[in-house]
Amino acid sequence: MARTSLTRIIFFLLCLLLFSFSCTTARYTSQRFQTIAVDRLLPSRLCDSTTEGTHNDVEGNSVLQLIDRRGPCSPFNATAGRLIHDLRQDQSRVDWINSRISSSSSPNTSQKEDLLLTDAATRLPAYRGTSLGSGNFIVNVALGTPKKDFSLVFDTGSDLTWVQCSPCLTYCYQQQGPRFAPSASSTYKSIPCSAQECDEAALESGVGGCSTSSNICIYGMLYGDRSMSVGYLSRDTLTLSKNDILPSFTFGCGHRNMGLFGMTGGILGLGRGKLSVLSQAGQKYSSIFSYCLPTSGAVGYLAFGPDSMSYTSVRFTPLLAGYKLYHLSITGMSVGGRLLPISASMFARSGAIIDSGTVITRLPPAIYAALRSAVRTVMAKYKLTVPLEILDTCYDLSEYSTVDYPPIAFHFQGGAELALDASNIFYTRSLEQVCLAFAANINEQSFSIIGNWQQKKTLVVHDIAHSRIGFKPNACA
Repeated sequence: MARTSLTRIIFFLLCLLLFSFSCTTARYTSQRFQTIAVDRLLPSRLCDSTTEGTHNDVEGNSVLQLIDRRGPCSPFNATAGRLIHDLRQDQSRVDWINSRISSSSSPNTSQKEDLLLTDAATRLPAYRGTSLGSGNFIVNVALGTPKKDFSLVFDTGSDLTWVQCSPCLTYCYQQQGPRFAPSASSTYKSIPCSAQECDEAALESGVGGCSTSSNICIYGMLYGDRSMSVGYLSRDTLTLSKNDILPSFTFGCGHRNMGLFGMTGGILGLGRGKLSVLSQAGQKYSSIFSYCLPTSGAVGYLAFGPDSMSYTSVRFTPLLAGYKLYHLSITGMSVGGRLLPISASMFARSGAIIDSGTVITRLPPAIYAALRSAVRTVMAKYKLTVPLEILDTCYDLSEYSTVDYPPIAFHFQGGAELALDASNIFYTRSLEQVCLAFAANINEQSFSIIGNWQQKKTLVVHDIAHSRIGFKPNACA
C-alpha cells in the first residue's frame, strides 16, 4: 500500500515537472522572437505632429521638445540620407568621449594670450585629435532680454552651454537664423578672469584664457577636426519655457566658431560639471532631468524637475561617483531572453557610459562578439550582406515582408533594464542593408557607451540628487 502511494506521488511529481517544463519552454519560445513588417525598419519620411502631446504625463518644472536633427520634424530640412557621413562622425564622438575620460583635470591656466586675437586653432589643446561629433537631437531655448530663440544641440557629454555670437571674428559656421547679439540684450554681462566660473571653464576646455585688454574670461574648445568655439565667458537670462527662466546663466558667447554643428546655434550642456544647466539650476529642479529621445518621424521631450507620476514605473540603477560623465554598471545583456555567456566582471572591467550624442552603442570586443554571435544564430535564415562602415552584421531583407528578430536587453546593477525592440536594434540604410546597430570598441579597456539609438522611446531619468539613473520603456514614439 505504501509502495503504491509512493509510486503515485512520484508519478504526480513527474507530471508536474513535465507540465512546468512545457510551460517554461513555451514562455521562452514566445520571448525568443518578435515579428515586425520590414518596411517599418525604414526611417519615417513624415513628421507625426500628434506625438508632441506624449509628454503630458511629465510633471517636470519645464518641458522642451526634442527633435531628431536629421529627421522630417527638423526645422533644418536636413532629412536622413547622410548615413555614411553620420557613422564616421559617430566614431569621432566616441573618441572624444574616451578622451574626456582620460584627459587631465588640471588645465593650462598659465595661458594668458587673448585667444580671440591669436590663431586659436594652433593655440588650444585638442582632445587627442578627436571631434565632438555633429550631434543628433536639438531643443529650442531662448537667451537674453528681450529673448531670442535658438536651436541647440542637446548634449549630456558637455558641460558648458555655448552659442554663436556677433560680431563674428574671422569665421563662424553657417546656422539657421541670426547669431546672438550681446549688445542687444539688457541683461548680458561678461565674466572677469578672476571669477570661479573662469576656472571651471578651463577645466571643461583644457585651457585658461584671458582678454589682455579688458580682463574678460575667454573659453576655448578645439577638436581634432578643427571644429571649435572661442569666445567670452558670459552671463545672461536663459529661458527654457514661458514659466522657467534662469537669470545670470553662465554660458560661452562664441565669436570664433567653425565646425560640424549642423545649422544649430550651439550646444546645450547637460553634463555633470559645475557649468552644466542642471548644476546651475540644481536647486530649482531638485537636480533632476529626464528625456525621451524620439524616432525620426516623432517628437520627444526633455524635462527638468521631478516627475512623481512616472517614478512608480521607473526602474533605477546607481550612478557611479567620481566621473565626468554618466557612468553605470552593466551586469549583463540578453538576446531573445537568454543571457549572453559573459560575466558581470567583464562588463565592470571596462565600465559603461550613457550618452545622448553617441549614436551607435559601443561594446568591448569580447562582449560585442558574443552579442553578434547570438544575433546571427537566431537570424541564421536571413542572408548576410556587406557591412555598413562600423556595422559588420547587415542583412538583405528586400525579399521579405516580415522579419523575426530577437529582442535585446541591457541589465544593470539594482535590477534595472533597458529593453530594445527593432527600432533600437537595427540601423537601416535600405531594405537591402539592415544592420545590427552595435559596434566593437578598439580594445577591451575602452568604455562601453550606450548610444542614443538604443535609448529611443525610453524615458531616461537623471536623478543626480540620489545618484541614480532610471528607465521607463515606451514613453514616447
